[in-house]
Amino acid sequence: MKRVILAAVLGLSSLGTAVAAQTRASSVKPGGGGETHAGPAPDDKLLPAGWLFLNDPAPLFPHPEKAVQEKRISANSAPVSEPRPQVVNASPATPMQVPDATGLWLPLGELTPVAAFRNGQNIVLVAAGRHALDTAGLSGVGPFTSVSSRLLPDVTVITIGVSTDRDPVLRPVGAGWTVSVAPDVKPQADMLLGQDGNALTFMPPVQEGLPQVVALDDPSSGRRLLLGMTRSGRIGQPMRRQGTGFSVRSSLMGVVVAADSDDIELRQAAGRLVLDTMGPDSFPLMASNRLQPYGSSLSGVSLGGGTPQELREALRRSVAAAALAPSADRFEARMRVAQAAARAGNGPLLGEVMQVALQDWPEGAEKPETRRLQQISAVLNQREVSSYLTEDGGSTPEDQLWRGMMRMLMPSASRVGQSASGSVESDRNHTADLIATGLPVLQAYAAPLRDRLLPSAAQWVARYGNESATKILDQLPEGPQVALAKALLAARRDAPDAEEKLKALSHETSPLVWPVAREALLRRALEKKTLSPQAVADQVDGILPALRIAGREKSARLLQIEALMRGRNLAAAATAVQEWNRLYPEDMTDVEVQKTDIIRRMAETVSADGRQALNEVAFLKDALAEASGNGSLQRDILDGLARRYEAMGLPDQERDVLRKLVDIQGGAQGMAVRIRLARLELDMGDAKAARQDLSAFAEGSPDAALALPGGSSSQSVEVALLRAQIALADHRSDEAAGELATIRDPRAWTLRAQMAEKAGEWSRAVEALTPMLDALPGNGETAKAPLSPDQQALILRVGGDASRAQDQQTLRSLQDRFGAMMTGTPSEGVFRLLTGSRDGAATPPVSAGG
Repeated sequence: MKRVILAAVLGLSSLGTAVAAQTRASSVKPGGGGETHAGPAPDDKLLPAGWLFLNDPAPLFPHPEKAVQEKRISANSAPVSEPRPQVVNASPATPMQVPDATGLWLPLGELTPVAAFRNGQNIVLVAAGRHALDTAGLSGVGPFTSVSSRLLPDVTVITIGVSTDRDPVLRPVGAGWTVSVAPDVKPQADMLLGQDGNALTFMPPVQEGLPQVVALDDPSSGRRLLLGMTRSGRIGQPMRRQGTGFSVRSSLMGVVVAADSDDIELRQAAGRLVLDTMGPDSFPLMASNRLQPYGSSLSGVSLGGGTPQELREALRRSVAAAALAPSADRFEARMRVAQAAARAGNGPLLGEVMQVALQDWPEGAEKPETRRLQQISAVLNQREVSSYLTEDGGSTPEDQLWRGMMRMLMPSASRVGQSASGSVESDRNHTADLIATGLPVLQAYAAPLRDRLLPSAAQWVARYGNESATKILDQLPEGPQVALAKALLAARRDAPDAEEKLKALSHETSPLVWPVAREALLRRALEKKTLSPQAVADQVDGILPALRIAGREKSARLLQIEALMRGRNLAAAATAVQEWNRLYPEDMTDVEVQKTDIIRRMAETVSADGRQALNEVAFLKDALAEASGNGSLQRDILDGLARRYEAMGLPDQERDVLRKLVDIQGGAQGMAVRIRLARLELDMGDAKAARQDLSAFAEGSPDAALALPGGSSSQSVEVALLRAQIALADHRSDEAAGELATIRDPRAWTLRAQMAEKAGEWSRAVEALTPMLDALPGNGETAKAPLSPDQQALILRVGGDASRAQDQQTLRSLQDRFGAMMTGTPSEGVFRLLTGSRDGAATPPVSAGG
């Protein structure tokens, strides 16, 4: 295998500060003062204080246009054998002074894997590919004493001198990597160590890109270094392994293996790094069996099988022995009771014994067997304890099984230092991989413990495992639980026989099998639309007690809420969300999306049923109490409440809600709420309050005067109409006429006609109502659209006012235009009396009075 000497690279680290060049790194001091940016840099406020940036930091904060240009440049550029200098508009070399620097960003490109380890006071970082870095001037800046880089044929080696003993934390950020020595930064997650035959395997906790492998020579020891470059995962001190011809060393990122034999290789396979031997004369890497294939060599807990009578007898004897044990041996005796309780699957007893034992001797919590029994107790009693995830570093299949079972109990946000990814889906996949690795171990456990663990473990693998993980199900002995897991896997893959398998299992007698199969059938029915959403929700509600026994109540309630949402049954969905919050107050975030959707839909619609509207009011009031920090959600809730109070005929409650809405709503929407509030108060007879609500609008708004004829009414028109109505309520007709003088709106015409009729000015009333006749169909449109009752009433009103005003011309116009259309209508007789018969022209029109 071709080797590259690393000694020369490390030797250059002391010479990095002697090279004179322009500084292209960017630094930001606290307070935003004194920056030197290379090329087009982002806004100063976007760069955090205490960070150094090699080259251009813009990839951390990409501008859309810049990102497109960079993509085009990278697509059109061809690979080069030598690095090309980057053209930047940099100022002359300036000494960099960031005494409180705690981080360094290296522009190493997108999805570049790296391997990093500590060599004395130097951090050696090996990145895949060739990356031109300008490290001149980076010396004595905070804890970074020097930074140098060297390009090799396939990799870039970066040496960073640090003055602190704290190990830096490496993370991929933007189009590069960060090296942080801040005291509060969370450590990188550990690699997952396992065994495949006689080979060691290393699984990155985050599946992002494929690992790469490179071989270098270590200048300190002379041994060959096999470096596995990844995007996540480190090798901590407890994970170090040493065997014949190899040693797995600690790392800050990736895998670092010191190998004495050329037969030992590190390779990438299916997203994992595999350490193995090769060649015809190779020897088994794990011949000494340092990593047990099954059963943890670290926990010291025996969970082997036995007959039910033997398990009960062992538990009875251990309890009796613990009761008579002297104080010096009492802790160990209680641990034997806990072990017997674990084998018997007795979670409550196991939890009580562990609690009493650790209360008497807290130092016992450091023992590996104690931590394993705590894990078993947490799983059997369904208790989320995140601290049990970071156990003693064991990485056998049994250790990974219990780590996966613990992860299965809690949301990803609770897994401190153990989260596989920011994505919920990838996090579940990772948990399924851990469980699948240890599933064969369950077959050696005592039957009561195996029966408690197998259903949830096998179902999790079936629901979320990848191809390699689900293959483990085929190796398990057949039984109802295994058959159920395989049926769930078939449904997940939409296999043709999935529904048939689930239907058969839905008739099983086991309470742990048939409800789960029935739930899966209902989920498929909702997705395939073979049942109505309401029917799915009703059937789920009927089997909730059985699903509670099977441990699927939470998932079933989420399915029920989804079905109710699809069926647009907002009241029932809101009730289901309230029930969820009552049962699972710590998991309210699981229904936050559905809850927000319900509130938004309630703000847009109103239920016609009074009882349903009352239930919706209760839901919205509870949601309002919980949405104190979300202004947008508060506005939707208050809007929905106001609509329901209006529909229920509760004006006082509607007014209180609208006033709250006015306080938090701004802009045009806030003005619309004010208009809505003023109209309500005017209807309630409180003209003074309505006038005060409208005081926020400028007097004589030009929008009202410029409203186009026939156009939709603007807010200014609405305000003018309301002010006119308020003036009329205060018996100020002149003021109302002034407000309506320039308004071209049917409501304004109606108000003016009403005022004229009240004053007995019938000609003005006719003049006000005549423009409204323009919207009515003409005489030639009789067959197309008969007159509606409202249109007939308008014609009669105009005719009545014209008759009182002795306006013969208007009456003849009405007769000519609407005579044929009024024929055969209920208003025909009155119309003929007002306008006179066409056949009897000598008969004068009948006066309506006046």
